[in-house]
Amino acid sequence: MTTSFPIDLGTYQRITLDPSIPTLTDEQRSALKANVELCRDAIVFFTATGAARGVGGHTGGPYDTVPEVVILDALFRGTPDSFVPTFFDEAGHRVATQYLMSALNGDLPAEQLMRYREAHQKLPGHPELGLTPGVKFSSGRLGHMWPYVNGVALANPGKTVFCLGSDGSQQEGNDAEAARLAVANHINVK
Repeated sequence: MTTSFPIDLGTYQRITLDPSIPTLTDEQRSALKANVELCRDAIVFFTATGAARGVGGHTGGPYDTVPEVVILDALFRGTPDSFVPTFFDEAGHRVATQYLMSALNGDLPAEQLMRYREAHQKLPGHPELGLTPGVKFSSGRLGHMWPYVNGVALANPGKTVFCLGSDGSQQEGNDAEAARLAVANHINVK
C-alpha cells in the first residue's frame, strides 16, 4: 500500500474571517471554495481507502460538514479571543474531519491518514482525546456532546463555543436537556 498521501494538503489556505464584517471579499470566497474542495477530496480519498480495506469509511458525514469546518477554522484564526477554537461534533462517525484538521494543523502526518480506522493506528472510528494527536475531544454515544459543550462554554465565559449537531443526537433526551439548560442560562453555544 502507498504510504504517502497523494493530495497536497499544503495548498490549504490559512485565511482569516472577522464575524463583525458581514461580507466576504472575492479573495476570501475563492479561498474558502478552494479549501472546501481540497478537504472534501482528501476526505473522500482516505475514507474510501478505509472502506476498500474493509475497515469502514463513513464518508458522507465528514464530507457534508466541510464547509462549516472551513469557515469555523477561518473565524478561529480571525478573532481567536472570541471563540474556543475546537470543532466539537456530536456525530463521532464524522471523525474524518477531526483527523484531516489534525493533519492540516501539523499535529498528525498526512501519511497517517492512509491508516484510517486500521487497528492500533490511533485513528479509530470515533475521536478519542489523548489517543490521536490534534484531536481535542472524545465523542461516541449520541447525545453526550452538547452537555459537554455547555460545560466548556461555562468554563470559558466571553467566548463562543460551536458544536456541529446531528439528527441522531437531536433525538436523544440529553440534547433536549442541554438545549433547555443553554437557553435558560444564556450559555454561548452555537
